[in-house]
Amino acid sequence: MVKRRGFTLVECMVALVVFSGILLAFAISSQGLQRVKQQQENDTQVILVNQFIKRLENDAHHYRVTGVSEDALAIFNTRTNKHYLLGLKGYCLCLYRSDGKFISYLLRVKYLNFKEIAPHLYQITLKFTNEAVFKEEIYINE
Repeated sequence: MVKRRGFTLVECMVALVVFSGILLAFAISSQGLQRVKQQQENDTQVILVNQFIKRLENDAHHYRVTGVSEDALAIFNTRTNKHYLLGLKGYCLCLYRSDGKFISYLLRVKYLNFKEIAPHLYQITLKFTNEAVFKEEIYINE
């Protein structure tokens, strides 16, 4: 009897089934991990937006809004007698002065829109680079 080298057709089929099962399990787990990562990023952004609103409202006790446009608020600090703009600088939502100094509030902001709802109350719409959108209200009190 002659000994043949190599795999039989049944052995090749079993190897392919096992290999495809491993690939399928890997694909399913990577999709699940991607969803978990996206959810964590969204949760982080919710926390950051809430911190931004609280921080701005705490800082805004001595602010007076002197102008509103769709993409910026012109603010005057009555305590320091300095003018600021709250708007985007690149992908950074900042409170900045004309001399270039700024306070950074949020990163990866792609789009920003302000709308005055009532005196001292403004609606801000933020769109991040990952396409997450937030609409919040800011109370700026002088």
